[in-house]
Amino acid sequence: MRPTAASARRRRLRPALVASALVLALGALAGCATPSPSTPPAPLTDAEREQALQDGIAELDGVASVDIGGVEPRDENPRFTTVTIEPDAAPKAVLAASDGIALLADDLEWEDPITMRADPPVDGATTGAPVSADPWWSIEVHPTTDAAVTRGALAGLLLASEVDGVVGLSFVDGWPYAVLLEPDRVTERFDELRRTPLFERGGTFTLRDDQRWLKFAYAEGLTSPELIDELAAISEEYPHAEVLLEGPGRPAVLVAKVTTAEAEAIAARLADPALVAGTEAGAPAIAWQVTSPDGDGPGRWEGVVGAA
Repeated sequence: MRPTAASARRRRLRPALVASALVLALGALAGCATPSPSTPPAPLTDAEREQALQDGIAELDGVASVDIGGVEPRDENPRFTTVTIEPDAAPKAVLAASDGIALLADDLEWEDPITMRADPPVDGATTGAPVSADPWWSIEVHPTTDAAVTRGALAGLLLASEVDGVVGLSFVDGWPYAVLLEPDRVTERFDELRRTPLFERGGTFTLRDDQRWLKFAYAEGLTSPELIDELAAISEEYPHAEVLLEGPGRPAVLVAKVTTAEAEAIAARLADPALVAGTEAGAPAIAWQVTSPDGDGPGRWEGVVGAA
């Protein structure tokens, strides 16, 4: 009977069990005697540990595939493990799988990166949206990370993945990221993601579109949703422009590849005081810079968002 992810979560692999699993998985070598229960198991080789990790993860519910790769030689370079989760796996199974992966890595003293990820479903939330090479969601699982932290971040990613037209969801160093696939629904999807626990305090958002280049970081209290809406509108009206809102530390707006007339119009729009509405008292001013390559003007305009 195939063990469930819950059973993997409840027990830790002891060295003797790991060794036994390896014998079954790899096949006993000819002439090798089965060690008695009192005989300490021999230390695992790197190849055996790798195989044990791959086999153990593959047995967890919801796991579609396990790939371990990296630069040779393996004993001198990190091995990167990618665990692909079935798109229709239940959230409880996914959370249990993350626990099982961390336990396996801990028992096998595996220190190289292990990434859980899921590809967008063929049918469902992303049907009809532009094709993207980004995963639906991804997160790194490590045994030294507090299990509650990993589970909380993963649960947040799973909730955010329910928003249509969103992929590339990740949580890195305490900060969430998302890729938006619908150029005509940037602000709508941004608002929907902000209503999820993972993105309610902020996040970095990137639009995947052949015609438009838009990336922005939102940080609650430092940047206003009105500024995000305005930048999305500028990107839509000037699809040849590159629009960037850096952050989250010290936000700054950068707009490039526009004509002189367009730069002057954008500069006037960024001076609107409504764009800083709702930011915290004492929040640092957001500098902006617009550059134009056409040579008919100064080439660069600078100012502060919300100030003439």
